[in-house]
Amino acid sequence: MRAKFGIVCCLFLSASCQTREQVTLPLIEISSSPDGIVSLPDDVPSLFKEHFVSYTHVLAPNGKPIRILAQDGWTRDQIKHGRNVLEYILADHPGSAYGDDKSDIANALSDRKATMVFFNTEAALEEAMKGGLENGTDLSMQDLRANESPAVGDADYMDHVTRDAAYEEIWHLVHDYGIKPTRPEMIAEMRRANDAAAANGWRAWPDDEPHEHPNEYTGVLIDNYLDLWAVPPTKYEARPIESGEIPSGHSHFGRYFANSRAALKELDPSGYALLEKFFAPSLTYTPELPADFDGAFSMTFDPDAPYTHKTRYLVNARLTGTNDSNLTGNAYDNVLAGNSGDNLIDGRGGEDTVIFTGPTNDYEIERDGDTLKVRDRVEGRDGTDSLRNVEALTFSDQTISSPE
Repeated sequence: MRAKFGIVCCLFLSASCQTREQVTLPLIEISSSPDGIVSLPDDVPSLFKEHFVSYTHVLAPNGKPIRILAQDGWTRDQIKHGRNVLEYILADHPGSAYGDDKSDIANALSDRKATMVFFNTEAALEEAMKGGLENGTDLSMQDLRANESPAVGDADYMDHVTRDAAYEEIWHLVHDYGIKPTRPEMIAEMRRANDAAAANGWRAWPDDEPHEHPNEYTGVLIDNYLDLWAVPPTKYEARPIESGEIPSGHSHFGRYFANSRAALKELDPSGYALLEKFFAPSLTYTPELPADFDGAFSMTFDPDAPYTHKTRYLVNARLTGTNDSNLTGNAYDNVLAGNSGDNLIDGRGGEDTVIFTGPTNDYEIERDGDTLKVRDRVEGRDGTDSLRNVEALTFSDQTISSPE
């Protein structure tokens, strides 16, 4: 369920390969942009300008970028989500067998010029490949399409319409150019777990590329670990999913025999154990909800709100924009941030923190029953927030315990 593009000859170009006219993407500065996303500069090779308009990256510990190029159909929120997913996959998982320190994986990716290419559609991808992108650059590329990657908090995400393919496709990039060079033990365990699952009914793909099956299988595991199929999506790459296409209790159109973290743990213990050796059980990034988000965003699982199958694994969240919106945390130790509107923020369980923009003296704080009201005296900044079940308030100058 992917298209993969790599360096034409070999990772370290031979003399014969070096004679081919391939262009590279220079290091692009992103620090001037508040969200780290910039327009492609005019001086990059025309091959990139023909197909992409936006750029961002994640820096590896060696100081080199793991790049992201995006076409014009991608919103900034979607691009940020893709970058967040990359950072999650590369986040250290302390004490784990394969993920305790992932710096060598990130360095391997950057050394191989690993690049996510965010296309609008599959047709746009094919056009770019025919237009010279596939063989015209020394980047190691993996694609993702805009119609298969909703951003956290956008309308598609909240209505649970499109299955989020970002985790699977970005995993493929990390696997091909980061895991394979650095984790032979993990690769071997992936093969064993894949074979065990195949004996239990997992129908791997591509049918004619069995060497790719453990890679695809692990992508399927990630989807189920994050409950992306716990409630079946209604669209796949903008195509409506027909009734019966996804058998009950299955994911990936029936190819895999589980559809949630709980089912994965019960039905595929080898696959579940593999993931626990590499991935953190909660999502480590902080999504910024779209500026036009309006309403309530809950990270507490609610069977009547299908999107909470996905948010239940978030720890942090930040509202943006000016709409009066509400945030509800979960049992993790949440870090929550409001916007310039009036917000109700409920931390629920755990030790929860709410972040404010200015210093303590800029705010009025008063207790009203079980609610703590925090009003920003600076117009148009943090508004008035009503806090429940919040243990700490972080201001720009200090963190204080929630007043009794």
